[in-house]
Amino acid sequence: MINGLKKWLRILVGVFYILSGLLKLMDPVGTGLIVEAYFRFMHLYDCMGIAKGLGVFIGAFETIIGIAAVLCLWPKFMRIVFLFVQAAFTLISLALVIWNPQMHCGSFGEAIHLTHWQTLIKNIVLMGMLWFAYVPLLQLSNAKMWQYIAFASSVALMAGFAVYSWYFIPVIDFTDYKKGTKIVSQSEYWKLSEDEKENRATLPMLGIGDKTDPDITKGKWAIISIYDISDSTLDWIKVSKDVYALQDMGYNVALLISSTESKMKSLDFTSKYNDSIYLTDKTTAISLNRKNGGITFLGDGVIIRKQK
Repeated sequence: MINGLKKWLRILVGVFYILSGLLKLMDPVGTGLIVEAYFRFMHLYDCMGIAKGLGVFIGAFETIIGIAAVLCLWPKFMRIVFLFVQAAFTLISLALVIWNPQMHCGSFGEAIHLTHWQTLIKNIVLMGMLWFAYVPLLQLSNAKMWQYIAFASSVALMAGFAVYSWYFIPVIDFTDYKKGTKIVSQSEYWKLSEDEKENRATLPMLGIGDKTDPDITKGKWAIISIYDISDSTLDWIKVSKDVYALQDMGYNVALLISSTESKMKSLDFTSKYNDSIYLTDKTTAISLNRKNGGITFLGDGVIIRKQK
């Protein structure tokens, strides 16, 4: 009976780690933002450049050890890995409770936001489950060939999923600007009840110069969002072609850029698109479309689809 309970606890923890890892891998940009928040919390500002890559590594690592736990591979080694990793997660969540920074833990990527206390309790429970599952170690490894094949196949699928997520829009959008969201003005949004806010979001857009903010709640709109104008991989030529192509298709086009008006003047590219440029904050731009230069399509203020 004890062996059976240990087995199911090990599988349950493994499934939890797989879910946690895949949610991070599905949205590498969002996971990178979470890692950046941790770097700011620990005052590691010089590490910001590796946030996205580190987030993907953490997600892949969690998924791999979760698969190994479900398949009961290398139990002696996995016991050490799990207890060390979970102890680290628990200590970090304790630090969040003590200092209470304005951030969420990121255990489930952007899908589920836990409070610091909820994160700490979750990690303590997982630590207890792992301790019971692996200490003392009653079931030694006697793995069969199919378990290793299943492990290799699962890791290969995970790698393919990670590569896809790196280059394309997340399979499931957990941001405030997911498909079907109705864009409303800030004044209208704050008048809504909590239930009414479910599929509503504001999209702050500040016109540069004397230009007034656009009414994106009417007609066909294509918003090209740019959250990092200094990104060396940002293809301004493609952005230019997208503007012309979308206008030819009958869309009202807005270039929504996370920057300031003074910084925009240093970019030769933007001078010919002043009538289409609007400014916003980085959080809004990166939440609207995870691609730096991605396109979000709206019809009468409702988000219809996104394109990288």
